[in-house]
Amino acid sequence: MCGNPNTRLLSRLIIDFLLLLAIYCVALVVLPQQLQTVQRGFHCSDDSLHYPYRQAWLTKIHLTIVVVALPAAFILVVEMLRAAFVPSSAELKQRFVFVGARIPSFISECYKIVGVYLFGLGLTLLVIRVTKYSTGRLRPYFFDVCQPKWSAEDDVEEEEEQQLLSCELLSPGNATSYIEDYKCTEFAASLELLSLVRHSFPSGFATSTSYAMFFLIYYAQARLFAPWLRLLRSTLQLACGAIALLVCLERISTNQNHISDAAAGVFLGATLASFVAVFVAHLFRQVRVKRRQWPRNEQIYGYAGYYNRATYGY
Repeated sequence: MCGNPNTRLLSRLIIDFLLLLAIYCVALVVLPQQLQTVQRGFHCSDDSLHYPYRQAWLTKIHLTIVVVALPAAFILVVEMLRAAFVPSSAELKQRFVFVGARIPSFISECYKIVGVYLFGLGLTLLVIRVTKYSTGRLRPYFFDVCQPKWSAEDDVEEEEEQQLLSCELLSPGNATSYIEDYKCTEFAASLELLSLVRHSFPSGFATSTSYAMFFLIYYAQARLFAPWLRLLRSTLQLACGAIALLVCLERISTNQNHISDAAAGVFLGATLASFVAVFVAHLFRQVRVKRRQWPRNEQIYGYAGYYNRATYGY
């Protein structure tokens, strides 16, 4: 049964789907419910936490378009163009046949690249979740949203009778004290916003967008290698880098993240994209491919030579 090509292909599809489903379930469902955010304190004199709260321009819908829809469309267009303009004898391709029907090469190419990309995106979400919950860094608008207060005395049984302090009541000499046990008293803020106020590092938008854009930069470098595509490739790569930069600037300008949060997000995203493109997708690995050259006036016997051709992970 395992020797049946249809069974092997179907098994591969099922395994790939279950693997991606498990990664995204852990990143999006299990970890947010099981992990506890580290309770990180603050100094009242910390000016980096006194920025006003502003509504972000980018939403999760925009992020989904940038990191899912845009890369999928980019890969689909590139593979369709290659299938239309690049001769089949000019590159190495792996062809699949399922239930007697030959699958077009550009569909199999898109499936493999998109699958690897989604696998790396799932790893990126895992890293973002674990890092945010384990660091608990406060966002720049912490004081505006939380308005923290804490008790003046320790070990007081009656919570109603204990005096609550705030940064406004502290003397300038005590403004540098480190406050770790506090409560947010801004009742107008939603529970979701109060939970997000301690998830600043790293910037999730910057990390996921940087991963997507850097992966597309590597992908364009590997697939659009023809000399006549050099200008188009450079333009697309520049556009991808500009998108990642604009997302970082938006997170900083709307006081959603610190500059160091956005910089760390770019570093994490670029690192994960490099790992996935080089070590998982093998976009730039080359193997020796056998090529048969027929001598003149010879129809039966041929000469077998070898040449290097990039496999692109296939």
